[in-house]
Amino acid sequence: MRIGILGGGQLARMMIEAVSRYDFRIYIYSNEKNSPAGRISHGETYGQLNDFSRLDKFIKKCDIITLENEFIDYQILEYIENSGVKVFPDSTVIKRIQDKYEQKRFLKDNGIPVAEFCEAESEKDVIEFANEHKYPVLLKSRTMGYDGKGNATIKSEDEIENAFNSIAERGKVMCEKYIDIKMELAIQAVRSREGEIKFYSPVETIQKNHICHLVIAPYEAEVEKTEQIKEIAKTIIEKIDYTGVMGIELFLTNDNKILVNELAPRVHNTGHYTIEGSRTSQFENHIRAILGYPLGETGMLFPYSVMINILGERNGKAKPQGYEMIFKSENVYLHLYGKNKTMKGRKMGHITVNGTDKNDTIKKALKSREIFNI
Repeated sequence: MRIGILGGGQLARMMIEAVSRYDFRIYIYSNEKNSPAGRISHGETYGQLNDFSRLDKFIKKCDIITLENEFIDYQILEYIENSGVKVFPDSTVIKRIQDKYEQKRFLKDNGIPVAEFCEAESEKDVIEFANEHKYPVLLKSRTMGYDGKGNATIKSEDEIENAFNSIAERGKVMCEKYIDIKMELAIQAVRSREGEIKFYSPVETIQKNHICHLVIAPYEAEVEKTEQIKEIAKTIIEKIDYTGVMGIELFLTNDNKILVNELAPRVHNTGHYTIEGSRTSQFENHIRAILGYPLGETGMLFPYSVMINILGERNGKAKPQGYEMIFKSENVYLHLYGKNKTMKGRKMGHITVNGTDKNDTIKKALKSREIFNI
């Protein structure tokens, strides 16, 4: 089986690592030479996705194609599909999800709880929305926004002009009601080509500077709340006719309500703990799903699993230090993404810790991150 992945970053790399023992042939298309995934693949094509001569050569190598992020023009995916090679998730899914306004419309139309929102074609639209829902409100770029990029919190009318103009440079703008939250949550749902569905445990996520810092699995809640999250996830992936792993980010509000924040049509940072924390990782199950194979069990191997991101803290050449202390620690697992250059806030790797006590597992994860430098 020849599998193509559009994108050569850490998510593609972990997909390759997850299924390498099955001897699938995996090919990477990347806009970076010698990419993290490309270095461990069976072949890497370097180029921009709109370089159709290169893309055609890549397509011919593949029986099926998937992607590691949603920031790909859906028309590129349509082009691949028209060549006769299937893409999962497909162009219709990506078209709907990559525009956050259209994504929210889809969710609301299907009865999924979300914050109030509106299109913002002008500053006047923001003023009217804020007058109805009160400040603060959020301005968001409808496309190409992630890790806090393309978002602005507006606390008064005086702030609208600068924020609107800044975000409008990225493209169309939407406005969203600011939600006071108790906790940020996430869940990975996976659906195969045959319609089989499985869920991983909902998790608590802790952000730092708008980037995921810590993931704590499982999110401990009453059974009704956990089942509500799974039912939301099931509705989403069935209504959108999804194939593969989807990351779903949620809010738990101060009045104990669940709201969906955003959808990620791909394997997701909040599911990295599944490599050592679950019976089958999100990465393996994504590949199984797009091939139409039976999905692996998603149950946890330990009572608790905590993942902490390794983010760059300086700009320069990567110099990993601290292997010895990590290797001495029981149930502590280090993943580096093969990035030669580190930058402030860049995702360079992660550490997962499994344990039987929640607080001890969190402390061990934080300590492990302290002793590892890159």
